[in-house]
Order: sequence, then structure tokens, then C-alpha cells
Amino acid sequence: MNAAFREVCLRHPAALVFAAGLLVPLSYAPWRLFFVFFFAYAVFFTMAWRAHQQGGRLFLIGWAFAFGQLLSGLYWLGHAFLVDAEEFLWALPFAVTLLPAGLALFAGAAVWLWGVVCRHRALAAYPFGGKLVGFLLLAFFWSAGEVARSHLLTGFPWNLPTMVFGNWIYAAQPVAWVGIHGLGLMALIAAALIAYPAWRARLAGLGLIVAVFAAGAARIAVLETTASATGEPVLLIQPNIDQKEKWDPAHRTDVINAMFTQTARAVAANPGARLIVWPEAALPLYLDEGTAFTERLRASVPPETVLITGAVRRQIHGENKDYFNSVMAWTGGGDLFARRDKTHLVPFGEYLPFQNLLEALGLRQLTQLRGGYASGRDASSITLPDGRLLHPLICYEAIFPYRARTSPRPDMLVNLTNDGWFGRSAGPHQHLALARLRAVEQGLPLVRVANTGISAVVDALGRPSARIELDKRGAVSVPLPTALGRTGFSLFGHVPFAIFWLLGTGFLCFWRGRNKLILGDQ
Repeated sequence: MNAAFREVCLRHPAALVFAAGLLVPLSYAPWRLFFVFFFAYAVFFTMAWRAHQQGGRLFLIGWAFAFGQLLSGLYWLGHAFLVDAEEFLWALPFAVTLLPAGLALFAGAAVWLWGVVCRHRALAAYPFGGKLVGFLLLAFFWSAGEVARSHLLTGFPWNLPTMVFGNWIYAAQPVAWVGIHGLGLMALIAAALIAYPAWRARLAGLGLIVAVFAAGAARIAVLETTASATGEPVLLIQPNIDQKEKWDPAHRTDVINAMFTQTARAVAANPGARLIVWPEAALPLYLDEGTAFTERLRASVPPETVLITGAVRRQIHGENKDYFNSVMAWTGGGDLFARRDKTHLVPFGEYLPFQNLLEALGLRQLTQLRGGYASGRDASSITLPDGRLLHPLICYEAIFPYRARTSPRPDMLVNLTNDGWFGRSAGPHQHLALARLRAVEQGLPLVRVANTGISAVVDALGRPSARIELDKRGAVSVPLPTALGRTGFSLFGHVPFAIFWLLGTGFLCFWRGRNKLILGDQ
């Protein structure tokens, strides 16, 4: 039976790597089965190499492996289509399959290009043989495909290879120096070494993993005292309002009353908190229109308190209206002193690509807002009355490193989100893990408040100092952790990764034996 199974696998390599890809998300939040990642990638590297030797379809191999891990890793997107099932249930199977299938094209192209280089470029003649060179080079090309997925066509840097390390406090620390792509490349190099059938290479791969954890532990040991220092308390409010009820006109008054009642009680229990944070689109109300919101605000919090809240706002131009997903900063006295609109919108969630055409065909984005949201233009930080700078990240924006890297450097990052769309799935856990990396990258504390969870305060080393669990109603007041000095990533961004990628690829391709094509195993 083992021989028969092996024969089937060898005859259908795309099916085998697809099955291996399905396992990869088990190494990410919330499961964090660390070594599943390296097992799955070992299967992929081995089958890709075999396909290269036999002239197989490398694009299909790369696409199938990426499709498998994106299909299982993004299954939770289907929950959003169940919020208004009567309107969107028909689209659920298309969304959970077509998006992963489309994103996997980047990986397919990367593996195909790797095959082209293997066939047509002269590569280095190393004593350990061409197979290991091929494995390592595939790690670099796979990394390039993930970079492309993260930036092109608005970008979607979700569940990159980085996250096998990024879910662990110690192993996540190198993102402060090399960013998510640099740390992801380290994971891929380790996977390539472990996949190679020689004990020295496998020891080297395990050694690289140990080195990542050790470097992170050393960084935490050096900076722990500074990062543990705390300032004034911040009060997080997680209302845990069902997504469907929140926008139902029949429940509108109840939702508003519940939010203000919960806030007033939390303020009374934590009188020292001068900064209150609500989640994304906290109320089914245009906060800056009329006096209904400001009157309730003045009755619920002290005038010297600042409220940071997500809100939907509209801008009227004659007969036309633009809608924005915004963050607003209010004083307890009812004065709106700052506002920022979301700049990086969610495709198909907050707007439709080719909006006018698709709406004419009867389609709507999940928000069902005619015309979709408009994109904001001001991505600067907000200055609080006490002079501190707060940099807002609205929901999806927290997965993009560039949105947290800003000048002048803020004192904190604040992520307002509404993961209520995704129920009790893996999505909110993955979102928190991604957002937490922004704190490590920038050396800044992160305040994250979600409608249904997971809300948390994270220090500049990525360690949570408070947390309200998923699908729980609650409020917590926590002293805001101290910011660290500027990190390498905050100064140089992805430049160190790009340099390392170019040098590493060039070394593997051209260092010696330029006239010898040796990717066949020696």
C-alpha cells in the first residue's frame, strides 16, 4: 500500500503539494503547530525539484501549493457572506475559492521563473551539489512571489511565511530589523535546508530556527525594562454587538444605548483613564451630523477625556454623497478635533473594482453601500491635546507595514477594527497576530479595539499587557506601554531585505562555475 500510495503521489505532484499546502495554516494563529510549516514546505521543495528534473509543469506545482494554503488559511472569509445570507450567500463559494486561486498566481509565476533560471542560467558549483542550490534558490524566488502578492493589485500580505515565526514573541523580534519579508525569507531558507536529504543541511536549518529565537530572546532581554515602563492608562471598550443587529434599524437605539451605558460604567470604574478607544464604525450613526452624539458623549465621559472612535461619515456634494470609513477624535466636551479617513480600502468589502460596471450588473460590496466607500488622502498621525501623537490604522490597514511607518514618529499605534464579520473563526486571531507585528516593526505600543474581539494592548516588543477575548463584551483600563527607540525597519523599511535578496540570489546563481549548468543533483 505504501508503494502504491507513493506511486500515486509521484504521478500527481500537483495534488500532493495542494494537500501539503492545506496544512500550512495550521502553523499560524490560532493553532500554531510550528513544525507543520516545515513538513509542508519540505514536500513542496521536493516535488518542485522533481518536476524541474522531469520537465514537469512548474507553474502548476507552485500554484497548487499556494492555492492549498490560501484556501484553508482564508476559509473564514466565508463568514462575512453569512451576515446577510439572503443577499450574498450565492457568492460565498466563489469568494472562498476564486480569491485564493487568483492570489496563488503570484506563487505559480515565481516557481515558473525559478524553473527558467534553473534551465538557462549558469549556477554556482558547490561541493554539496546542485539540488541544495536549487532548494535555496527556490526559497528566494518563493519569497519574491510573496512580496508581489503583498504589494501588487492593492496587495494582500496575509499569512505570509513570516507568520510561522511571527506568532511567537521571541521569533517575531527580527522584524524590527529586516521586516516581514526578511523574516519570511529566513523561514523559507530554514525550510529549504530541512527539506534537503542530508543531515548537515538539516542541522543548519534547525540551527537557523534556533538562531531566530535566540536573537529575539536577546533583544527582549536588552529592551524589556524600557518596554515595560508604562504611562497614562487607556480604556478599551469592546461592545460585542452582533454584526447583523448593529445595522438593523430596529436595533439602532438599543445599540447606541448599550455603547454609551457600557462606556459610562467603565469610566466610573476607571476614573484615571483619559483616553478611551472604541472600535471601527462603533455606532450606526453619523457622529458629526446633528447633536445626538455629542449630547450623549457629554453625559457619559468627563470633559477632559478624549474618545477615539471609528465612524462612518458622509460628505455631500449637491445630489452626490461620498462615504468614508473614518477614525474620529473627540473631547469629552463634544468637540471633534481630528479625523482621518481610511486610505487602503478592502476590495469587494468596502468597494468594488470597476464599481460602476459591476453595480450596473446588480452586484454590491458587502457593506451594501451604493457607490462604495471613498478612499481618504490624509494618512498622518493625530495630535492629542496633551501633545502625544497617535497613528490610526483602520481594520485592514494594520496588515500593511507601510501604513504604520510614518513621519514624524508617533507615540502609539491605534488599530480600530470590526472582526465581527468573521465570527469565531481563525480570522480575528490571524488579524491580531498580523497587527501585533506592526508594534515590533516600529518599536511602538499598539492599542487594538475590535467590536467583537480580539481587543488588546501590546507593548513595543509585541507582548500583550491586556486582552479582551473573542466574542466577549468587556472593558479594560491599562497603562499605555512606553515606545522604544527607532528600529531598523522604521528607518530603512524593506531596503535591508531587498539587498539581502539580491545578494543571496546573485551568490547562488553567479558566484562560481559560471559556465557550468549544475542544477541537476550531483
